[in-house]
Amino acid sequence: MADEAASPSWQVESLGRGVFLFRWLKGFYLSAFVVGDRGVTAIDPISDAAAAAYREAIARVTDRPLERIVYSHDHRDHICGGHVLAGDAGCEVCAHEAAARRIAARGDRDVLAPGRLLGDGAVLADGPATIEVRYFGPNHSDSNLLFLLPTDRGRMLVWVDGIEPGTAPYRNLPDTDFGGYLHTLDEAAKLRFDCVAGGHTGPGGPEWVADYRDYVLRLLEATDAAYRAAGGQMPRPGEDGVAMTERVRGEVTAAAAATLRGRFGHWAGFAQWAPQTADRILSYLITGN
Repeated sequence: MADEAASPSWQVESLGRGVFLFRWLKGFYLSAFVVGDRGVTAIDPISDAAAAAYREAIARVTDRPLERIVYSHDHRDHICGGHVLAGDAGCEVCAHEAAARRIAARGDRDVLAPGRLLGDGAVLADGPATIEVRYFGPNHSDSNLLFLLPTDRGRMLVWVDGIEPGTAPYRNLPDTDFGGYLHTLDEAAKLRFDCVAGGHTGPGGPEWVADYRDYVLRLLEATDAAYRAAGGQMPRPGEDGVAMTERVRGEVTAAAAATLRGRFGHWAGFAQWAPQTADRILSYLITGN
């Protein structure tokens, strides 16, 4: 659909049924918001600067008040700026209990503290604009919630930083519980949805969940095979154990990533991030986490 509103720094896209995507162009971020009968529910304010634009963007498409902010997870690059988005009127702030715990432990003064905790199966309803909340355990973080929203394209799955259509998984999967991420990919694949959005890209087709799962499992298999093949290596002349470990680790992750290039090499970020993700997987194979 065409943009409902735009400026040089942001765009809003209507997906129908009261669901909109806010794109922060200065930082390559995306958040969804829903206009209900009583007010607006906004996912992730992003930052102070983005939240000011987010607030303007919402005002361009509705005069209904901001009723609540929902944090997808606890990472600061998605949840700062809530006080800017909410303004003086304030609003309800929702998050998973693990996010609330981390925010409190960090003492984040620029992050609004959640007052309502959400878990798997929670429903945020305001007329036809209903947000279903799912949580399958730690994944990209231990607080990552998944959302299902009704749109004219069918049900949209929003998994911020878990699935980013068009791009490879980010770097070395920072803060990710790898085993939990695999489990959440398995559970997400069982959900009924028609399109997918993340916190940076989307919406894409429903195949992106299966594609991400395929990518991660293939990279896991390739990393394991390369690691086993390197098991008999010995230090080169003048090379100590630390240097050998770093060299072998680099060779293993590069070899593993190379096996996926034909299938996934066209994904944005693949060349840079696939070896880093393989390195994270290698740590998982060695340590179990």
